[in-house]
Amino acid sequence: MTDTRESARNNASSKIRKALIVTCLSLVTLSSAYLFGAHSYARNIFPIDLIRTLKNKYNITSALGIGQYDEFGRLVAISGKKEVSCPAQSSETGVLLSIGQSNAANFAEKKVITRYPNQVFNYYDGKCFVASSPLLGASGEEGEFITPLADKLIEYGTYKAIVIISSGIGGTPIARWQEDGDLNQMLLDTLVSIKIYGVTDVVWHQGEADFYNSTSTKIYERSFYSLKNSLRTAGVTAPFFIAVATKCGISPYWKASNPTAIGQKNLQDNSQIFLAVNTDELLENEDRRDLCHFSETGQLKTATAYADAIHKYRRPH
Repeated sequence: MTDTRESARNNASSKIRKALIVTCLSLVTLSSAYLFGAHSYARNIFPIDLIRTLKNKYNITSALGIGQYDEFGRLVAISGKKEVSCPAQSSETGVLLSIGQSNAANFAEKKVITRYPNQVFNYYDGKCFVASSPLLGASGEEGEFITPLADKLIEYGTYKAIVIISSGIGGTPIARWQEDGDLNQMLLDTLVSIKIYGVTDVVWHQGEADFYNSTSTKIYERSFYSLKNSLRTAGVTAPFFIAVATKCGISPYWKASNPTAIGQKNLQDNSQIFLAVNTDELLENEDRRDLCHFSETGQLKTATAYADAIHKYRRPH
């Protein structure tokens, strides 16, 4: 009888141990998958780069995706856009050039539409549309903070009309934006096609990929100045409004004083380059819908910070 009870206890203990091992392995697997997904997304490495390449090459859309894209992954057409006449640019017209990676593109939680449909427009390929998420010219099909940013500038009286030129592309390191980078050439071609407008403000939000790539401070700064100089050569005299932006997902190696963040802080000269926001510090976990991309509150906080910086520059008194 004793042997039978002992055997039963041993069997029960063995089952419990096996269950605990399976549970632990499942948790490790799920955690690893999540971390690898965030890591891969930010760095644009396999399989993320392959998925993007195939989607762009063959114009493949997801089950929820309905847009059409170009070879760079920029959204070029999607249903629901309202085309309108392009406004003439005056001294009271802002032309915002938005560039960077996913948080400068269409990957935020809430799709928005301008509250000023007669004043805020999205310009793409020679046409103007009432500004609304997702913005044409950038990657993704979700929300963004550029339209709320434009609305804030209208509210502040900074501009009476705003034209948005959105060219952010998810997962892109700064090396692709510097001179001789493929996105630098894309950007220059975009500027050439914008014949009726002159850019008044450049919004740069990027850096998560470079943190994961371990880009050094000096290389980040050098790459940014290369981007800036290429735009100056192309005739863009507008000031740059930039961010400290290096958080995306979970990394045990992340710290606020990482090389990319230091480089971003070093860029500000308060003459041509202004640090508009430090999203690493400003945003809480609830401000990011997936610990990386902006939730609705993150969109609003970021939009307000950029708007405040631009308004301060344009209306100092």
